[in-house]
Amino acid sequence: MSALEPGGTEGVDRAPRPRRRLWLLISLAALGIVVYLLVVALYASSGARSTMIGDPTASDSDVDVTVSPLAVNGAVERLSLDISVEAPDSLIEANGVAMKKQLLVLVTPVDGAQTVALDKGSIPRITKTTSVVAGGSVENWPFDRYSTGLLVVAYTVDAGGNAEVQQTNVMWKGYLSGWNFAVSEVVPDDPVILEMPDGSQEKAPLLMIEASRSGSTLAFGVLLLSVLVVMPVLVLFVAISAFTGRRKVEATLMSWMGAMLFATIPLRGFLPGSPPIGSWIDFLIVLWVIVALVAGLAVYVAAWSRWGTRATPKESRAGRARRQRSDDELSSNLSADERRRGDEV
Repeated sequence: MSALEPGGTEGVDRAPRPRRRLWLLISLAALGIVVYLLVVALYASSGARSTMIGDPTASDSDVDVTVSPLAVNGAVERLSLDISVEAPDSLIEANGVAMKKQLLVLVTPVDGAQTVALDKGSIPRITKTTSVVAGGSVENWPFDRYSTGLLVVAYTVDAGGNAEVQQTNVMWKGYLSGWNFAVSEVVPDDPVILEMPDGSQEKAPLLMIEASRSGSTLAFGVLLLSVLVVMPVLVLFVAISAFTGRRKVEATLMSWMGAMLFATIPLRGFLPGSPPIGSWIDFLIVLWVIVALVAGLAVYVAAWSRWGTRATPKESRAGRARRQRSDDELSSNLSADERRRGDEV
């Protein structure tokens, strides 16, 4: 038989196949290590990094206002911030622990009271937690962004109720795990005009804040969604292999497929940031993962019905014919015996 014929084995080199499989395993292992290191590097790079915006060495006559992020609530489009106010030396008594006059810092747009107050006689530092309105759409997770423009104006109020605008130095400081912040001071097209104590006019800048998810969050979400996609691929592969008869049907595999189906929602809920039901990932990925899992389970049930072991062996046509002849012969014999007994009687 020739080596080129289907049954021939002479001269055929079968060594390359195991070698190719080895290289495939090595490549997959290397890819897994690279992905792992990439995720770790992204998480490390987006860790506790404090961002500083503003001039901490500004004039001693300026009111220092430091804004620090606490949380991002995409569901209600809010940024939680710490607003820290420190009065300048010119507004502090000689003892250094009490205010000469009342200092108010207007912060808008925020929920609740829009002013941070340092009353006369109080200590010259205060920190207030507030919630800032920030436009965005959590349905676009993990590419959702939230932005806002914060107006900060400081002014003093004397005993007669007269207000006097103070020079303000606004700073952004801090970090928030899982988020990146782009912060800058921008003068809007229709700015608020401030009357300064020296009679000059200044345009009040806005502290523009934009929050976006960090690279580690994106990588985590992509990997978790990839796991969701792999699940129905495995289920469909097993189901189709069983239905076509290439693999033996094992009824216990249906419980494994059911477990895959019920694991989908917990995995989806494990996504960082907990995107709400109805996000784009639900329509593009999660919904079709569930559909594919149910389809795979249905195909496997059909395979079980087609190839599974029957409760009673299926009788062939020849077997049915033999059984029928045997029944007919038995009936004939019984009828003959009954007739003989009747004749004897």
